Amino acid sequence: MKLWKKFEEIVGGIMRGLSAACLGIVFVLFILNVVTRLPFIPYNPTWVDETIQFFLVWTIFLGAAELVRIHGHFVVDILTDKFHGTGMGRILAVLSNCLMLLTYAVIFYFGVRLCLNSNATMYTLPFMKRSYYYSCIPVSAFFMMLYAFRDLLLSIWDIATKGKVTQQLDMEKAANLEEDDDAKAISEAAEHLREDKNKQNG
Repeated sequence: MKLWKKFEEIVGGIMRGLSAACLGIVFVLFILNVVTRLPFIPYNPTWVDETIQFFLVWTIFLGAAELVRIHGHFVVDILTDKFHGTGMGRILAVLSNCLMLLTYAVIFYFGVRLCLNSNATMYTLPFMKRSYYYSCIPVSAFFMMLYAFRDLLLSIWDIATKGKVTQQLDMEKAANLEEDDDAKAISEAAEHLREDKNKQNG
């Protein structure tokens, strides 16, 4: 388990670093695109738009994989929150993780097919194949599958241990929240909103 957590931390650091680097390149290219449109600058690079698109999609998909790892992606958690810590909640967690794993597997499969079937090149960058552009899909989906499989195993083990995994994860989450000032502020704001709503309903 320790080796897996170390692996996750290393991969997560690489994902965040690459995503940040891609975003930085996008920012620089945006500035270049604006500056070169000034009337007194004769240079007008036609390759900027496609290059921005390339690094932007890589930023998005690498970031998406990292969000799946830390459970920071968008979820509809009405049922999972309602049944959290119960037998029904553990069953729902298994079903949810199965669906996510299947979804990421489908994305990975068709992403690989898209890359293999794409022989075209970029319009303004003829030396670059479109498959390089599309490869962010299977790369991101591969790591999403790993994290979904991890969550599936944990949810199955949670059923076997009658909720001990959930208790441990809740303790780790609470410890992380105590060290995260932003998370504290969000949690406090959510609590205030709940209190206001209860007062209005009461």
